[in-house]
Amino acid sequence: MIRTMLAGLATVAALSPLAAGIEFFDGSWDDAFAAAEENGQLVFVDVYTEWCGPCKLMDANVFPKDAVGEYFNARFVNIKLDAEDEDVNGPEIGDRYDVRAYPTLLFLNPDGSELGRGVAGLEVEQLIQLAKEATGEASSGFGEMAAKYDAGERDPAFVRAFLEMAQVAGAKLHGDVEAMVAHRERMAPVFDEYFASRDKETLINADDFAVIGAYKSKVVRGDPAVEFVIDHYDAFATVAPENAVAAFVLESNFYTVQHLANAGDEAYLEQLDMLDGPLRRAAEFQRGLEPDSPLLREFQEENFRNGYLAQTGRWAELKQAVEARLAKPGANRARVYTAASNNFQRAEGEEYRLLAREYAERGYKLDPSDPFAAMTYARSLEQAGRNAEAMAVLERALADITDPESGIARVLATQLANLKEPTTE
Repeated sequence: MIRTMLAGLATVAALSPLAAGIEFFDGSWDDAFAAAEENGQLVFVDVYTEWCGPCKLMDANVFPKDAVGEYFNARFVNIKLDAEDEDVNGPEIGDRYDVRAYPTLLFLNPDGSELGRGVAGLEVEQLIQLAKEATGEASSGFGEMAAKYDAGERDPAFVRAFLEMAQVAGAKLHGDVEAMVAHRERMAPVFDEYFASRDKETLINADDFAVIGAYKSKVVRGDPAVEFVIDHYDAFATVAPENAVAAFVLESNFYTVQHLANAGDEAYLEQLDMLDGPLRRAAEFQRGLEPDSPLLREFQEENFRNGYLAQTGRWAELKQAVEARLAKPGANRARVYTAASNNFQRAEGEEYRLLAREYAERGYKLDPSDPFAAMTYARSLEQAGRNAEAMAVLERALADITDPESGIARVLATQLANLKEPTTE
């Protein structure tokens, strides 16, 4: 069936005007598949969420490109699906296709059966390559390129193409954690060698930035490639999309602040100051796109300070900070209570350990559907010797999870199993 459809695509392309960028279907899920059946096309689905950074970058920088539109509009009925939008059955459809990360890029037959998928933010040529592999129009060249690299090929253009092809290969390893880890471990030294061997000024271009972004995303400050982009932010922002450059450097700083604060290192404040210093242009650009972005200083000051206070045992200050946050309009009180309980459970004083239990109960009662609230409340019940109640909380939480193989389900199941295990003297 796939070959029959692909054989008619040249005719479809010749008869259909091709707009710049992907034309996403404006209609219902069922209507999109009916249109695909009628037109002899396949279906492409971009499964995203509103909070997904790579989803936003693809939406802004990849889907509008002419090359993507020319390829996808001729071959697919294209759908955008917000996995959390109940009005379009996003959660149900996401569960149906076992979507667990974003963006998930699905390639489907008109009957809804799956041809293939990728789970990653990709660039233009990588997205087209993924589509070709999913539909059988092309095979992966990753294995052949890996063999050449292992045989000693080090031409810079080849190595960069190898790194780019590896991103497509990695995107197809969805759901296989061991394979994904092995793939990252295989490719990390390839990137590091490539970066170290190059004249750095030649790396200031859109293609090399995309490669750096792919292999060093969310890496903490201090990595040579991360520092190179930060030091040359202005230059990179003139040759690559600034939204991607800003996100890259701000995410690196974000995870550095988080790491230092959670380690009780006051240097996290110096790292925050970077947002008003060397990273100011990136922060201002991000603020223009998303004023309430977690990559900006306000979010990090409020969220990471509590971890720092807990790590350094400043419990009275932490209690004041939690109460101030709870008093803010629009605060997610359930999450605030749950996070505070986890922090106070580290305290040695009975006053604060009792407060941890109180907060855990409040968080869980406000949102019993939150598995993190359930885990925290069950832990506090266990500490109080109320194991039967703790097991009941965990069993209810597990019953609400649709995917028993998900990471959160495994954590809940392990916690429950440990509770059921008989204690030995």
